[in-house]
Amino acid sequence: MLLKTPRVIKGWKSPDSFKPPVGAYSSGHNFGRRVLVRESPTLRMEAFAAFNLDGSTPEPMNKDFIGNHYLDGAGVQPHLDSAPDGYVHTRCNWMLKKPKVGGDPVFDGEVVHVDAGDLWICFASLETHASTTIQGGERLIYSFGALIPRSQLEHVL
Repeated sequence: MLLKTPRVIKGWKSPDSFKPPVGAYSSGHNFGRRVLVRESPTLRMEAFAAFNLDGSTPEPMNKDFIGNHYLDGAGVQPHLDSAPDGYVHTRCNWMLKKPKVGGDPVFDGEVVHVDAGDLWICFASLETHASTTIQGGERLIYSFGALIPRSQLEHVL
């Protein structure tokens, strides 16, 4: 998908400014992956504002979460997420920790390189997205989800 704006904001925030919350991660059925749902309206609003979007309507299924790939070979398989009619399930992801190899987002088959501290946007209900598998460390992201009215995306898409 061609965007009218950069997909990645390099060095958005230092990962050192984030203190991972204490809580039980859920591993579900995904190899080497776990998540911790952790709502953060303030950070969500800041992340979406970086792309000139209003993130005030949280995405209700996946919400905001901390995602961790902790085993070599873990990654996100290509998929599309759902959204209500008239809205786009949109996610802003902040890379907190990156392994030696992998962990990069993939959009419609194209790998996009990101570093720790970078923020990127994903139009999860419009583009097939995934991540490259990891090796030699862990991937830790904070993923902020919002439902954005299609009419508010004209300056981005």
